[in-house]
Amino acid sequence: MKEESKARRELFFNDSETNIIKKFETYEKSLLWKKSENYQKNLLCIQDIADRLLGYMKGHQASFKPEITDENGKFSQEKLSGFVEELLSRWAAKQREGTFTDPSTGESIVEPYIRVRQELYGSYLYVVMRCCLCKGDYALVTGREMEVRTDFAFLLEQARRLWRNWCVMEKPDEGKKNELFWGYDDQFGLHLYRVLSWPGAGYNNGLDLVGRLPVDCPAFLTDEGNVKRNQFKSIYLNRRPGSLAKKAEEGAQSEEGIAGDSREGEDGHDTEDGYDTEDSYGEEEGYDTEDSYDEEDGYDIEDIYYEEDDYGDGMDFPEYRDDAWYEAEERQAQRQVDMEYLAMSFESSGEYVRHCRRFVELFQQAGQDVMRGFCEDLEEIVALYLAEQDIPPVMDTDKALDVYSGIYDGPYRQAERYSRGIRWKNL
Repeated sequence: MKEESKARRELFFNDSETNIIKKFETYEKSLLWKKSENYQKNLLCIQDIADRLLGYMKGHQASFKPEITDENGKFSQEKLSGFVEELLSRWAAKQREGTFTDPSTGESIVEPYIRVRQELYGSYLYVVMRCCLCKGDYALVTGREMEVRTDFAFLLEQARRLWRNWCVMEKPDEGKKNELFWGYDDQFGLHLYRVLSWPGAGYNNGLDLVGRLPVDCPAFLTDEGNVKRNQFKSIYLNRRPGSLAKKAEEGAQSEEGIAGDSREGEDGHDTEDGYDTEDSYGEEEGYDTEDSYDEEDGYDIEDIYYEEDDYGDGMDFPEYRDDAWYEAEERQAQRQVDMEYLAMSFESSGEYVRHCRRFVELFQQAGQDVMRGFCEDLEEIVALYLAEQDIPPVMDTDKALDVYSGIYDGPYRQAERYSRGIRWKNL
């Protein structure tokens, strides 16, 4: 049982961006770092089971699929839009109830609070619920496996994941805007935007700019979001991001410095602007630009000219292609076909794209008070719907007391004994 519990704990900790540090095991951590890391790992384990317990008692495992599909289980644009509007209307009514009226406007004093949040929440609920009906599409688009469910627990999990990645970035015009530390394109709910936004231009027209994500530009990161500057460690990327790169001193660089620059070039982050595709592609992959075809370097254009009959064979080098190469090509071709089918078969793609754009726009402009309450408000929206349907077990007093007694007489007393024993030991 202990081994099973340990395996589950490790599986939970290994999931998501929190495990990015583990990629760089060569980093020699201090004793304080190791103790803190062990503390966090074990704490996450306890928090996970506690969150799941509360989730069951709150009824979060209830599915919203019947509310957004027709009698045949097919997506209904009309029902999804109506359900989102229903959720937000119920939440807004709850905020207004019992409040004072503003004499100057004749409306509830909470109206500004509602207005600044309602459309943001509505766009988020729409895109996540819509994507929950697309099984396997997240792995297809992002290459990352995820068990997609249509219950409220999954919806709130994705909201918490987004909220944990919230950061505030400085802008060149001295303004600020909210961003996601790892970008929008891999965030569930927004991940299909790159496929559906402009199929004519390909299937990688995402919301993120390569090399301009907050993770690549920590120099512009403030301490106002959930991801703060003091949390950004060099071991996250195992290289210095472009926005922190020092300008090369005049004169020859050391071999170590050149090696470091070439590694950054591979990732396309070798300049302060964040992206230099041509240099990295030319140097690192061994391709020559027009300027490199020079006779002085012993490179003659005529030497690489192939007869017309032999040109294709000479360039393809089929004898060096093994089975793995052909399998990779086949997988890539199949992925392209699947992406094309997804773009053609996705219903109401225009409405989905509109909600994605609107959410990002509102998210970037939202105040910190809005972002601080993002998850709590969404959970309240869900709780009001479930409570009205009499779904949560916690609404039954007897069931709630049974669970309370089980916790008090079991884990609570056990934790109390552990704590008391450690205090006596340290006397």
